[in-house]
Amino acid sequence: MVTTSGSSARSATRAGLAAVALGCALATTSCSGSGDPVSVAANPVAAVRSAGLESMKIGTAQVATSVSMTAGGKTDQFSGTGAFDFAKQLGSITLTVPTDVNPQGRLDEVITPTTLYMRPSTSTGKWVRVDSAKLADGDLISAGYTSPILAFALLGGAGAAGDPVHYVGQDMVYNVPVAHYSGTLDLSAAAAAAPAPENSALAAASRSFVKQAVAFDVYLDTQGRVLRFVAHFEFPAPAPAKGLVAIVSSTDLYNLGKPVTVSAPAAADVLHAD
Repeated sequence: MVTTSGSSARSATRAGLAAVALGCALATTSCSGSGDPVSVAANPVAAVRSAGLESMKIGTAQVATSVSMTAGGKTDQFSGTGAFDFAKQLGSITLTVPTDVNPQGRLDEVITPTTLYMRPSTSTGKWVRVDSAKLADGDLISAGYTSPILAFALLGGAGAAGDPVHYVGQDMVYNVPVAHYSGTLDLSAAAAAAPAPENSALAAASRSFVKQAVAFDVYLDTQGRVLRFVAHFEFPAPAPAKGLVAIVSSTDLYNLGKPVTVSAPAAADVLHAD
């Protein structure tokens, strides 16, 4: 979760920021109004794990994100839209945040595998640069969303240690037919399976979150690519607060392959966070 501090343009990140009703009983059965059904893999674990790798081949996509954070009986809601270039592993998101988190209510963020850039959407000033390695969760949710690249990497831990992954049913995501799978993934296993630098981010998250096991739902298109990923996390509330913070993070991809223009801020336009 992100806060900003006015004229200094200095921002800090509050670290550690489903099931859908069945449309068909079987994937081989057509659903009224849902288009052609998506084939169901004989091995759901293998299908979900390979979906992350297949999704990195998308090239480009637009992204919609949503995060709810509940602590001490209060829920904060974050939402955003943006675009990603997966070949460059570069994305941008305009994030709407609660006004008690940021008075301006909206932040522009640029994401790279190792760096987060932030500034208020109304600002033409310098960007604040944050090293993702310095965030307790490796920026898995600290920025107010889950990067689709990290979502793909998380799927490498699906079904670890025999945890179940099962087919739920047919559904639609942005008018595209999908197969819905649900299960549990393991953060440590995901970190072990991920390439650098995603492995470092997931390893940091595995040390920060209360539970290694993360409940998830994923929706795959006919090519086995991720169109929606939903995950449930828990981490200890930052001091002096007590108890746990519960996170539900949703990441949607649409307009796959549509050209996007994303670039990191020029060095002259960037401040470094302390």
